[in-house]
Amino acid sequence: MLVELFRKFSPKEMSEIKDDDLTDRIDSILVLEAVLGTLNDLTPEQIAIFDAAVEGRSIR
Repeated sequence: MLVELFRKFSPKEMSEIKDDDLTDRIDSILVLEAVLGTLNDLTPEQIAIFDAAVEGRSIR
């Protein structure tokens, strides 16, 4: 998935991205993928609780 994403950039564009910035981008993508994978295993009730927590509201 990362290879496909970064394939959209030319070698010149890739070399211009600072290492720290590239690392941050990759870390963010990996965290997002991990969270999405976890959400696939949740029940509808658990998803509602997660959504409420992300939005900062309570569930009754």
